[in-house]
Amino acid sequence: MDRTIRWGILGCGNIADKFAIDLQRVSGSVLRAVAARDYGRAQNFAKKHTAERMYSDYTALVNDPDLDVIYVATTHNFHYEHSALCLAANKAVLCEKPICVNAQEAQKLVELSRKKEIFLMEAMWTRFLPAVNHLKKDIESGIIGTPQLVQADFGIIKPPESGSRFYEKKLAAGALLDLGIYTINFANIVFGSQPEGISGYAKFTDQGVDQLSTYNLIYSEGRQALLSSSIALPTPHQARIFGDKGRIVIDDFYHPQQYQIIPNGKNPQLVNKAFDGFGYLYEAMEVQRCLLGGKTESTICSLNETIAVMRVMDDLRKQWGLRYPNEN
Repeated sequence: MDRTIRWGILGCGNIADKFAIDLQRVSGSVLRAVAARDYGRAQNFAKKHTAERMYSDYTALVNDPDLDVIYVATTHNFHYEHSALCLAANKAVLCEKPICVNAQEAQKLVELSRKKEIFLMEAMWTRFLPAVNHLKKDIESGIIGTPQLVQADFGIIKPPESGSRFYEKKLAAGALLDLGIYTINFANIVFGSQPEGISGYAKFTDQGVDQLSTYNLIYSEGRQALLSSSIALPTPHQARIFGDKGRIVIDDFYHPQQYQIIPNGKNPQLVNKAFDGFGYLYEAMEVQRCLLGGKTESTICSLNETIAVMRVMDDLRKQWGLRYPNEN
């Protein structure tokens, strides 16, 4: 099939802005329409990114007959509602991470997607980046032997402002869902499986969400991941993979452009896989590839994997006693 993939964007925030900029780098895709609750915001967004149509009503966007796929970029608490709205209108969906607040919501979305045979994917951009794809090949080659330990941190400082998507509990805020999800995905990528044991600890904000959390994931044969995330503490954003024959160090592991292989007793090797733009174009390219190929799921970021990661985060939040107002 040779045709242009026509995109809509639901929610016109900061990440949507970066995605729209990167989408211009994807040959064969075009941004056709956008929607925001504030019509003026939708107008400004559409003008900046040369979208033909703008809406203040999300239902009007998903019912636009000239759209093939919609990128859902609202806050976490709305991901299920807005993705389901798109699927009900027979529109393919790329939903910003986390795809939902919990695994139960994610399972319902996946069931709806599969029942209607409509494409659905979580926008876990890390899985599609050139450096990560090359890293997987290097690990499989045995260059550091068998990976035994993964360490990864993702900590930033965000001011505890009222209404912040990082702090407002009703928006499903906190470090785990926003940042920790990257560390868990990365560990799964390295080990190629899901953890068998999960434990963690969290420090809470006055609003009752996790501001600093650490967690230990146990994989088969005793392999381990030591992970952390924070919205009130800056960390290097580095991942380290240790094998019996060496280690690999990845700076900015959630969107890396290079990494260093350090075999035991040998000189380090720098692997450079730089990319243009912000890096969101690669997830858009995967959506385009799947739609043109008639696929309803991605094999790179499978729906089963997405649900499994949500279950890990559900388990951690259960241990911490963290529930959000909109959860059942």
